[in-house]
Amino acid sequence: MRKTNLLIFGLIVLLVILGVAIYLKKKAPTEIVIQEPPVANVMTKPVKVPIVHYPVPEPEVPEAATPEQPPATAEQPEKTPQAKVLPDLQSSNFSLQEILLKLDPDGVLLQLLVMDNLIPRFVVTIDNLPLKKLPQAHLPLKSPKGKFLVSGTSDAPQTSSRNYKRYEPYIKLLEFFDPEVVVNIYQHFYPLFQTAYKQLGYRNAYFNDRLIQVLDHLQTTPNPAEPMPLSQPSVFYTYADPTLEKLSSGQKILLRIGAKNRQRVLKILAEYRQKLVNRP
Repeated sequence: MRKTNLLIFGLIVLLVILGVAIYLKKKAPTEIVIQEPPVANVMTKPVKVPIVHYPVPEPEVPEAATPEQPPATAEQPEKTPQAKVLPDLQSSNFSLQEILLKLDPDGVLLQLLVMDNLIPRFVVTIDNLPLKKLPQAHLPLKSPKGKFLVSGTSDAPQTSSRNYKRYEPYIKLLEFFDPEVVVNIYQHFYPLFQTAYKQLGYRNAYFNDRLIQVLDHLQTTPNPAEPMPLSQPSVFYTYADPTLEKLSSGQKILLRIGAKNRQRVLKILAEYRQKLVNRP
């Protein structure tokens, strides 16, 4: 009997404990889970860096303890006359003029160049050579003396070999300079060329790459038979052959100077390209 009572008492206690547990579970406050809003995957806009195909090495800065070199003589001219401190773009004309006078003491080059804003003029001209028209107001070279000469008749005008002599001073001067010296000067002043190129709106482009591209473009100039037929729809002459008339402004210049002069110029430009892409 006592065992039965104990068993009943134990069952009652167990039921009470279970009841209390169920009651507390029901009364327990519901846990509020606060979910933080997902962090947005904010992508920062990458800074565009120009892809440089033909980098221009920075000019070497001479050490302070470098012994003074003897002055250059007429028999042994300076390999690369340079300004000691690179000026800003607006003040570069005087430095360039000083260097060009060392290269050409007779001043023949200065007579052909437009020194005012020379670097920006050079940059904008190079950039436009593969296009149809050149910005005449911004050319770095003065126009050849004399008028454009033609041969043939008024009904069938043609190019004239007499016209090619107008360009002889420019080509001779191009042949006179050592490409290695000219490229070294270009390398020294390159930051200014790049600045001028950015001012044209090319924020993420590299001017030296454009220069190489233009040199390659000029090498594709055709070599038509001479004299070439012309037409005169208005004041100016055009090429009667539509294929030639569609050429770029740079290629038309090479046609205008004549076949022999063209080969001379293209040979020099090829040498400049070789030195520009193979800088130490």
